[in-house]
Amino acid sequence: MRRIVLLGFLFFFIPANVFSQSHSTSHAFQLQFEALGPGVSSSFNIDSRFTKKENGIGFRAGIGITPLGWLKDGCNSGSLNSFPIGINYLIGHGTNLFEVAGGGVLLFTPETKLYCTGMEKSFFSEDTENYWFTSVGYRHQRLHKKGVTYRVFVSPLFQKDFPVKFWGGASIGYRF
Repeated sequence: MRRIVLLGFLFFFIPANVFSQSHSTSHAFQLQFEALGPGVSSSFNIDSRFTKKENGIGFRAGIGITPLGWLKDGCNSGSLNSFPIGINYLIGHGTNLFEVAGGGVLLFTPETKLYCTGMEKSFFSEDTENYWFTSVGYRHQRLHKKGVTYRVFVSPLFQKDFPVKFWGGASIGYRF
């Protein structure tokens, strides 16, 4: 329950503070749609810097939805919901940046799960409640201006049932 309250705080209070800044490009705030990545199949994320610089340390928080059985033939219906949250660091100057990130993902399934017999384990086990991620990639964002941003990355995932799962993704967003 504490995790859900913390995520609610991140989604509703932090963006309000970022939007209230006097400059439209302060903290490089952006909304992103991510395909694959830590949010599993897709997620919507906010991303911002902790300082008013274009690069440096920042954070991301999001919400993802993945249909159960997406990467395998599953007997469950419904969705796997994810809440990726992490810290990132942008290196470079100008519009082309190198990104290094890490964080955690909380997973939950609102529907009742059926435990199927004779089925192989999924890449994202439906029993997993959380996992850790790291990512390394390229980010393009406009310098001191509003506009479209994009990024591509590799993102190893660390779950308790398997040491490392190699993953990656891409996102497109809009910087405010």
